[in-house]
Formats: sequence, C-alpha cells, structure tokens
Amino acid sequence: MLIRLYFFSGLRLLALAWVVNVSLGVATFAWAVPAAESPATIRAAVEAFVRAGLPPGGEKVKIDVQGPAPGLRFPQCADLHTAYFGNANPYGAQTVEVRCTAPSVWSLYLPVRVDRPQGVVVVARALQAGHVLTAADLTTVERDAARLPPGAVTDAQALVGQVLRYSVAAGQPLVQSMLTGPQLVHYGQSVSLIAQGMGVRLVALGQAMADGRVGQSVLVRNVQSGRVVSGIVDTQGQVVVPLQ
Repeated sequence: MLIRLYFFSGLRLLALAWVVNVSLGVATFAWAVPAAESPATIRAAVEAFVRAGLPPGGEKVKIDVQGPAPGLRFPQCADLHTAYFGNANPYGAQTVEVRCTAPSVWSLYLPVRVDRPQGVVVVARALQAGHVLTAADLTTVERDAARLPPGAVTDAQALVGQVLRYSVAAGQPLVQSMLTGPQLVHYGQSVSLIAQGMGVRLVALGQAMADGRVGQSVLVRNVQSGRVVSGIVDTQGQVVVPLQ
C-alpha cells in the first residue's frame, strides 16, 4: 500500500512518501530532496562575469574562483545574477556576489583572485653587491604583475654589464633602483675630454680626478692647459663638457 502525504511549510511544498509493507508490517519514510545548483555552474558564472570586465589584452589572465564551501547546498536557480561586492578591481583580490531570484531567492559571496602574468627578469643565483651582470646571471620568468615591485625590469639584455648596488637572492626580480652602470672612468686614467655646444666640438686629452659611471659628473684635468673642468661620463667612457 502506498500513501503520499503533502505538507506545506511557508511557500515550500514538502513531499513525504510513506510506504507501508503490509506483509512485514514495516513503514518507511523518504523525503524528496530538492535539486541543488552545481558549484561548478556557480564558479563558471563568476569567472565569465570577471573575464567580461577585464581590460583589452587580458586573454592570458588567470582567474581563481574560491568556493562555494564544501557541504553548502543552494537550490537550483533559473535566474542567476553576478555583481562585484565593493570596489571593482580588474586585477588582484576581489569579491563577487552571486544572487538567485527564481524560483528560490538566495545569495552568496565568493572571493576571486585575478592574476595577470608578465615577463620579468630575475637572477638565476644569489649575487653579491658590486657584481657585474652577465647573460648567464639572468633569466626571464612569468609572475603576477600585481605582485611585482615598482620598476621591475622586463628586458634582460638591457641589464648585461650593469652593476648590482645590493646583494640579491636567487629568483629575485630586478628593479632599476638596484642597479648602476659600470665604472667606465677610473681615477688617474687618461680620458677623452669632449667640449661641445653651439655647433662646436673640441677634443682634448684629459686625466680623470675621480671614478665615474655613465651619467655621473666627474672632475677632469686638461693635460694641455692644466685646467680642471667638470663633465659627464658618456656610454663610451668619454667625459663631455658642455660649452656655454
């Protein structure tokens, strides 16, 4: 004998099936469990929402949607909506609200991490301050751009010949403030002293009175006149003095 009883609780209809086995005199009860929304469907909706809001060029972005927590069940939804909770941020950590409006009303908030990979130059091994960088010291890896220090260098070739101002650990990204140019001028060294400006270029032999790197100002004594002048070291190790 099968008897079905229906109970109303608020706006929800609960179905109770009562099965009686007459021959054994045993009655069993079974509740009909409502269908639940798939966690994968919820995560996919959040990822699609976040990806749609990314700036152009975000094809390589990695989106990590966390949750829903294991064991949580939400009724199946026919009308699912997503929105940012708090300030929208294209990259980094953010929170997305997931809201269902039909047939049941429910909502939850999921944390999301958006990583934007970017190539950055790191050192392949630990190096000491004063080390002159070579191509073998450097490698390029992909890191999340939001977690990189300001000024992180992306061109390894541009760093060859640069000098470390500080000691660095293996795998550490290099930033321009950690580097300085090679010492091209040494105290007592003979250098080309270039005086130029207003269409005039004069070359004389000078003697450096200080060490100098590219872009630094050094004092140089003109060997012929004995006059001491201040000039800027260029990329070729010459000292350039502007004519006024």
